[in-house]
Amino acid sequence: MFRLVLKTVKERKSGFVGAFVALFGASVLITAFGVILQSGIGSGVPVQRYGAAAVVVAGKQEFSVTEGRNTKTRSLPGPVGVARSLVGTTASVPGVRRAVADLRFPTELVGRDGEILKGDDQRTLGTTWAGSVLGPFARVGGRGAERPGEVVLEKSLADRAGVATGGTVRLATTRAAAEFKVVGVVAYQGPGGTLRSPPVFFSDAQARELYGRDDQVSAIGVLAAKGTDPGELADRIGKKLGGTPVDIYTGDGRSGVENPDVAAARGRLKELAGSLGGTVILITMLVVSSTLALGVHQRRRELALLRAVGATPRQIHKMIAGEALVISLPASVLGCLPGVPAAEVLRGALSLIGVVPGDFAFSYGPVPMLAAVAIGVLTAQVAGFAVARKVVSIRPVEALSRSGTEEPTLGRARVAFGVLLLVLGLAASLLPLFFGSIFAVAGAGSGGLVMVIAILMLAPPVVGRATRLLARPFQRRFGTLGQLAVANTRANARRLAAGIGPLILAIGFASVQLFIPTTTSEAAEEQAAAGVIADYTLSSDAGGVPPAATEDIRRLPGVEAAAGTVRIKLFASRKLLDSPEIFDYDAQGVTPRKLDRLLDLQVDKGDLAALGQGPDTVALSDGAASTLGAGVGDRVRLHLPDGARQEARVVAVYRRGLGFGDVTLPHEAVIAHSSARLDDSVLVRLAPGADKQQVAGELAETSRKYPGLKVMDEGGLPVAEQRTASAGLFGSALPLVLVFGYIAVAVANTLVMTTLGRTREFALLWLVGATPEQVMRMMRTETLMVILIAVVAGTVVPLLPLMTVSLGLTSSPVPYIPPLLYLAVVAATSALAAAAVLLPTRMALRTRPVDAIGMRE
Repeated sequence: MFRLVLKTVKERKSGFVGAFVALFGASVLITAFGVILQSGIGSGVPVQRYGAAAVVVAGKQEFSVTEGRNTKTRSLPGPVGVARSLVGTTASVPGVRRAVADLRFPTELVGRDGEILKGDDQRTLGTTWAGSVLGPFARVGGRGAERPGEVVLEKSLADRAGVATGGTVRLATTRAAAEFKVVGVVAYQGPGGTLRSPPVFFSDAQARELYGRDDQVSAIGVLAAKGTDPGELADRIGKKLGGTPVDIYTGDGRSGVENPDVAAARGRLKELAGSLGGTVILITMLVVSSTLALGVHQRRRELALLRAVGATPRQIHKMIAGEALVISLPASVLGCLPGVPAAEVLRGALSLIGVVPGDFAFSYGPVPMLAAVAIGVLTAQVAGFAVARKVVSIRPVEALSRSGTEEPTLGRARVAFGVLLLVLGLAASLLPLFFGSIFAVAGAGSGGLVMVIAILMLAPPVVGRATRLLARPFQRRFGTLGQLAVANTRANARRLAAGIGPLILAIGFASVQLFIPTTTSEAAEEQAAAGVIADYTLSSDAGGVPPAATEDIRRLPGVEAAAGTVRIKLFASRKLLDSPEIFDYDAQGVTPRKLDRLLDLQVDKGDLAALGQGPDTVALSDGAASTLGAGVGDRVRLHLPDGARQEARVVAVYRRGLGFGDVTLPHEAVIAHSSARLDDSVLVRLAPGADKQQVAGELAETSRKYPGLKVMDEGGLPVAEQRTASAGLFGSALPLVLVFGYIAVAVANTLVMTTLGRTREFALLWLVGATPEQVMRMMRTETLMVILIAVVAGTVVPLLPLMTVSLGLTSSPVPYIPPLLYLAVVAATSALAAAAVLLPTRMALRTRPVDAIGMRE
């Protein structure tokens, strides 16, 4: 049997090329996304500042919610501190030579002209002098920082500032900028050569003041006694600290604690792989199954003859399974190789838009490749089994009689499953009309993809009905050739559907995945622009604005109101059906005083001023309130960025959640649990009759005290927040380019296969009197019909979920579809379809008709 399989593949190489290409592309795609997932689990960058620490103890990077017997856990978005009291407990563990409390807080060098001295892709870090022993630092001059007002600089910072031991340097921190005396310089002597975050070492007392929380430290670095194994020491520390919310790291795991931006990037990569990974695998299975089924369909005469001469169902099953294995194994193995550079290209693009740091290294282990091979082979075997089952279900005589014509109808199981998917997709798409929760919006987006897949399964009857609608216009416009094209499409609806299906999938998938984010982004920008009624918005190049700046600005003459705002991500949880559900939200912390003079969040119920009643108050967007089942006066369970749990009382419900976040908290409740210790922006409103030019001058003068402060006229979102929104949009769109590229290859692959399978038909037309040019005109007419059906179906099917998602998010049923982006998707797909049909037709017509008519299928 295996020899027969090899001989079949060898003799019909052209017939198996399509399946090979589909499996090869699937392997590329799965390998690339597998690398993304594996990189989200790996370290990303080497350990530097904690290089001398055998073990690092950090706050637990996740939280759990339990309802009854059910527990759910989620990862926290940022670094989490550790209770200072645990430093002494850790130091008492056998094998610990020293336990060091390490602090991290924003610090920037300020030049003589008052500008921030930034390095290339580097962020300066403030820390305590005691923490210098945790890294490979060698003192090259001076002494350690012992008193307030003294600092030790890492050598690259000293060179950047042009200062040596004994000089002074101006630093912007979590307080107003101040002059510090440089009492020492140290040089980094570890891996990488250049530090990602060069440190400024402060005295321990001053570092605690600038850190802002005396009960907490950023991490605990552990120096091990000589001869102590780090793994065993970590186990002993874990037992000693059992019951406390901490995570213990050794080896490469220390990098995530040292570099919070890398840890956040890893989380985004895992989220990206998780959100798109299932879709990618589903699409590859659909494409591979469709291609294999088309290949077998084109060999129906041969298979019918085998059945007629006595081949048993088991033998047919074994033969098709063997063919699938012979094609899928080499295709999947070879596809792994370009999957690695594809992942690297994706890494560069994600780095360019700020989703991952520029020096973040992807992890290229064997696991993604093995997974790609396994999924490719398994998919081919499942598809082969389904195709073989259909072949052997027909009696031999019937199989031979049907082999020359298309089957008039689809199988009952396929029709039933397709209709079921269509009904489920329609039901999910309508959810936002009845519910305002995030479940409804997410369900509608998923419903759009389900409907596209349903149309893919029901493509033959859809194509047949669409052809009947187009028959009269095409016959009228194109005459005899139009009539012939319509007759071909009617007689071979299943063959034509095999080509139209991937086209519908390409346009529909792109529409759902691209236009939901564009609708959300456009609505967010509109809400933010309309909701900021302040006269000025202040942001900073120093990574944020010190909270003290808000009080200084509020006291300026001519200023009526000023509020600091800080943007964070947090979680809310509730009980649903005896199980906990956790939702992540964009949130903002704002200074409540005179907030109505600075922001218009379109409050429906309650009063934002009530946020000033205490840190346990909260305002929710209408979507979040619906999801959490809460109204004014109710309590909601929040989980802040450092894992702290808060039962907050709802004081207001507002509409502009996309522009300002679904959760609004008092500033003091957020800044205490934020690792940055800085505001993202300050909103300023002038008093009636104030001299705007004079106030602008006073604000500019304030920037001397707070270097990097930038003043934006007419309010608006700070640049940093605009960049974050853009990065989120492009970060989700970039991987879609890879997926769309695979679908495009599948489109071309399928259409080329269907076109080349018609070589005998072209020869017959030629022999009965049609000229090659007439055949080309007929195929151009068919291609136009194919493109029209695909564009209309691919546009109309996702339109309903797009409208309902827009209604749920923006209260408007009109989604934002950028015309140029839509035209680009349609044009690219249409051009590819035209080339995939017309070029093979031209090639087929080069063969003499007397030779072509005798060719095999």
